Amino acid sequence: MTHIRFILLLCILLHNFHVIICNNNTDKDILLSFKLQVTDPNNALSSWKQDSNHCTWYGVNCSKVDERVQSLNLSGLSLSGKLPSNISNLTYLHTLDLSNNSFNGQIPFQFSHLSLLSVIQLPHNNLSGTLPPQLGQLHNLQILDFSLNNLTGKIPSTFGNLFSLKNLSLARNMFFGEIPSELGNLQNLSTLQLSQNNFTGEIPSSFFFNLSSLDFLSLTMNNLSGILPQKFGDYFPNLSVLTLATNRFEGVIPNSISNSSHLQTIDLSNNRFHGPIPLFTNLKNLTYLAVSNNLLTSTTSLNFQFFDSLRNSTQLEILMINGNNLAGELPNSVAYLSSNLQQFCVANNKLNGTIPKGMKKFQNLTSLSFEHNYFTGELPLELGTLKKLVQLLIYQNRLSGEIPDIFGNFTNLFILALGNNQFSGRIPTSIGQCEKLNILDLEMNKLVGVIPIKIFQLSGLTTLYLHGNSLNGSLPPVSNMEQLVTMFVSNNQLSGNIPEIKANGLKMLLMERNKFSGSIPNSLGDLASLETLDLSSNNLTGSIPESLENLKYMVSLNLSFNKLEGEVPMKGVFMNLSQVDLQGNNKLCGVNNQVLHKLGVTLCVAGKKKNRNILLPIILGIIGATVLFVSMIYLLWRLMSLKKKHKEEIRTLPSTPLKGMHQNISYGDIRLATNNFSAANMVGKGGFGSVYKGVFNISTCESQTTTLAVKILDLQQSKASQSFNAECETLKNVRHRNLVKVITSCSSTDYKGDDFKALVMQFMPNGNLEMSLYPEDLESGSSLTLLQRLNIAIDVASAMDYLHNDCNPLIVHCDLKPANVLIDEDMVAHVADFGLARFLSQNPSEKHSSTLELKGSIGYIAPEYGLGGKASTSGDVYSFGVLLLEMFIAKKPTDEMLKEGLSMNKFVLDMDDKQLLKVVDQRLINQFEYSTQNFSSDCNSSSASIDNSYIDGIPVWMHKAEECIAASMRVGLSCISYHPKDRWTMREALSKLHGIKQSILGL
Repeated sequence: MTHIRFILLLCILLHNFHVIICNNNTDKDILLSFKLQVTDPNNALSSWKQDSNHCTWYGVNCSKVDERVQSLNLSGLSLSGKLPSNISNLTYLHTLDLSNNSFNGQIPFQFSHLSLLSVIQLPHNNLSGTLPPQLGQLHNLQILDFSLNNLTGKIPSTFGNLFSLKNLSLARNMFFGEIPSELGNLQNLSTLQLSQNNFTGEIPSSFFFNLSSLDFLSLTMNNLSGILPQKFGDYFPNLSVLTLATNRFEGVIPNSISNSSHLQTIDLSNNRFHGPIPLFTNLKNLTYLAVSNNLLTSTTSLNFQFFDSLRNSTQLEILMINGNNLAGELPNSVAYLSSNLQQFCVANNKLNGTIPKGMKKFQNLTSLSFEHNYFTGELPLELGTLKKLVQLLIYQNRLSGEIPDIFGNFTNLFILALGNNQFSGRIPTSIGQCEKLNILDLEMNKLVGVIPIKIFQLSGLTTLYLHGNSLNGSLPPVSNMEQLVTMFVSNNQLSGNIPEIKANGLKMLLMERNKFSGSIPNSLGDLASLETLDLSSNNLTGSIPESLENLKYMVSLNLSFNKLEGEVPMKGVFMNLSQVDLQGNNKLCGVNNQVLHKLGVTLCVAGKKKNRNILLPIILGIIGATVLFVSMIYLLWRLMSLKKKHKEEIRTLPSTPLKGMHQNISYGDIRLATNNFSAANMVGKGGFGSVYKGVFNISTCESQTTTLAVKILDLQQSKASQSFNAECETLKNVRHRNLVKVITSCSSTDYKGDDFKALVMQFMPNGNLEMSLYPEDLESGSSLTLLQRLNIAIDVASAMDYLHNDCNPLIVHCDLKPANVLIDEDMVAHVADFGLARFLSQNPSEKHSSTLELKGSIGYIAPEYGLGGKASTSGDVYSFGVLLLEMFIAKKPTDEMLKEGLSMNKFVLDMDDKQLLKVVDQRLINQFEYSTQNFSSDCNSSSASIDNSYIDGIPVWMHKAEECIAASMRVGLSCISYHPKDRWTMREALSKLHGIKQSILGL
C-alpha cells in the first residue's frame, strides 16, 4: 500500500512539474510573439532570443519559484505597432509598463483577463478608440495611466468597480461627456488626473463625500462648470495639488480651501469665479498659487488681508493674481511674502497707488509683472537689486518721473517693458548693459534726449519700441543686430539722415513722423525680410531707390508727405498698388497712365520722356552688339566642346540664375557639388528620384560658393523621363514667389555613358512641411506656431491660385502634399515637384497634356480620380484641403485613426469648434497651456499689439487663437467635399485665409 501511495504522489509531482514547464514555455512564447508583432527600431529587444532564459530578457521580471512573468517594463524604447492582445495570456502579470512609446490602435479588451494586474502604464503613446468597459473587472488594479494618447469617448461607469485603484490618469486625450459619478466609489484613490480633455458638467457630488483620500486632483482644461461647495476644503483634507484651471467654474472661491492644509499647488485660473479675492491662511507648504483670469474683486482693505493671509506660506514661489477686477492699493504687507518668490504677477487689474516698498527682499525673483493697472509714482530704486530678473513688465500704467539708471546688474534680463506710462527724462544708458535683452518697450512716454548708442549694440534684441516719445538727435547705425525683427521709432523728434541698417531679419521698420532728411538709403533694399516700411511725414528728398523693388515680402510701404521727386519705380512691391502710399510728394511722377491716379502722382514731364526715347535706341544698340559678340564666342565654344569624348547636352530653363553663376551645369559639376552623390548630402527621396544638397562654385575668379538642391531622376523608373519632361515644361511657364525656383536642368550622360537627368533648384534650409509637422525628435524638433502654419497655408494657397487662375495655359499640380511644400530660411513656403502636373486647355474638347495616369499620393487624391476622372483644379483643391487639415491636426491622412473608412472629412466634419480644438496638434494646445498657466501670458507680453482684455475670464488673444484654428479648419473642410462642384475654388480659399489672418489675428 505504501508503494502505491508513493507512486501516486510521484505522478502528481511529475504532473505539476510538467505544468510549470509548460507555463514557462508559454510565457516565453507569448513574449516572442509580442516581439514579432511590434516594430523595434533601436533593437531594444535584441536579448529576447529562443535559446535564452526569458527571465533574463530586458524589461522582464519573473517570480523566483516558477519563473512566471510578473512584470513587463518596456518604457521609452520607441516601440510601435498595435498592442498585441496576447499579452493577456501572461496570467501572472502584475505590472505592465509600455509608456513613452508609439503604440497605436485600440486598447485590447482582453487585458481584463489579467486578474492579478495591479499596474497598467501606457502614457505617451498614440492609442486611439475608447476605453474598454471590461477593464472595470481588474479589481486588483492600483495604477491606471492612459494619459497623453488620442483616446476618445466617455469614461466607462464600470471603472467605479476598481476598488483598489489609487492612481487614475487619463489626461491629454479627447474624452468627453460627464465624469461618471461611479468614480466616487474609489475610496482608495489618491491621484485623479483628468486634465486637457473635453469633459462637461459638474464635479460629481459623490467626490465630495467619498474621496477624502485624494492627494492630487487635476481637472485643468476641460469644459466643466458649476459652483464649488462651501466646504470644499473639508471634503479633501489630504490634498497637496488642486488644479481646476481653464474651465467654466463660477461662484465664490471657498475660503475652506485653506482647510486642505497640505496644499502645495492651487491653480484656479481661467474660470468665472467672482466675489472677493479669497484668503489662503496657514498653508505652510504652498509653493504655487494662481487665481488669475477670473472676475475676483478687492479693495485696499481686502488686499491687505489677502497678503497677510500668505504670511505663513514661507515656501511660496509663484503668485499669480492677474486678470481680475482687483482694485485699491497694494499694501506694504506685500513684503511679508516668501523670500523664495520667483514669479509675482498682478497684471491686468485696476490696482492703483504706488508700487509697494520692500521689494528688495525678493532676491530670487525672475518675473515681476505689474502691467495694465493704474499705478502712479516713480519706479522704485530698490528694483535694481533684483539681479535675477528675467522680465520686468510695468507697461500701461501711470508711472512718472525719470527711469532710474538701475539696469547695470540685470545680466539675465530678457524683457524690459515700461511703455505707455508718463516717464520723462532720458533713456538710461545702463539698459545697454543688459546683454540678454530680447524685447525693449519704452513706447508712449515723455522721454527726451538722444538714444544711447549701446542699445543698438544689443545683438540679441528682436523687438525695439521707442515710438511716441520726444527723442531727438540722429538715429545711431543699426549693425550687428541680426535678430532684430521689429523696430518702431516713429512719432519722435529724430533728425539727420537715415543711418545704415543691417538687420537681415528685420520685418517691420516704422520711422514716420520724425524730422529725418536726406535721401532714402539704397541699403534699405538689402533688408530681404522687410514686410512693412513707413517713412512718412519726414523731410526726405531725392528719388525713390529702385532697390526697394527687390523687397519681395513687402506688404506695406508708406513714403507719403515727404519731398521726394523723380520717377516712381514700377516693379516689385510697386505693382501692388493698394499697399503703396506716396501722397504728399508733389514732385514724384509716373509713366503708367493706368496707375497714376491710384498712386497720387502726375505724369512724368515730356522732357524726361524725350531723353529716355533718345537714350533707348543707343542702349539697345549697345546691348545688341554685346549679345552678338557673346553669341559668336559661345558658338565657337560649343563646336569645340562637341569634339570631347563625353558629350553633354545642357538644357536650361528660362529662370534667373544666381549672380555670378552660369546656368549651364554639367554632370561633372553636379557630381562634384554633391560629393559624388554622397548619402550625407541626400535630403530627400521621392517616387522618381532623390534630392541632394549641392555646393556649387559660382565664380571662377573668387572662391565663392552657393548651396542648391539637385533633383536626380531615377531613370530606371518607367515614367521618370515623363516626369522630368512634365516638370521642365511646367516650370518654364511659371513665376511666383511661392513656387520653387529652378535654376537650370541637366539632360546629359554620366561618366559611364548612361543617361542622366537632373533639376537644379533653390535650396530650402528648413526642409519640407512634412519634416516640420513630424520631426524625428519630438522633444527637440521645432514646432510650427499657429501664425507660421497660417502663413504657410496662405503661401501654398497663393501658389495654387496662381497656377489655377493666372497661368496660360492653366496648370494643375496633381500631387500637392506636405512633402512637396518646401520652406526657406525665412519660413516662406514654396510648392515644388511638378512631375505629375497637367496643362488645362481652355478648349473643353482638348485633352489634358501629360500621359501619366497617377494623379497624386494616397490620402491626398480626390475621390473622383479613383473613378477615372480627369485632372482638374478641383482635384488640387481637395489635396489642399487635406493638407490644410493635416497642418492643424498633425495626423497624416493615412494615420491608423483615419483608417477603416474614417476619412479626414468624416473625422472632423460633424465637430463643432470646441471639438475641433480637441483634435488639433497637441503642440498648439501645449502652447495655449503654457501661455495661460505660466507667466508667459499676461506676464510675458510687452507688445502693445496684444489684446490683454478678457471675455468670460479668458484672454481675448486666446479666444482669437482658438477662433483662428477653427476657422482655418473650416476652410479645409470646404475644400474636401466629396463632389467637386461643392468645393471652394483656390481663390475663395485664399481669400478666406487672408481674411482669417486680418480679422481674427489683426495682422
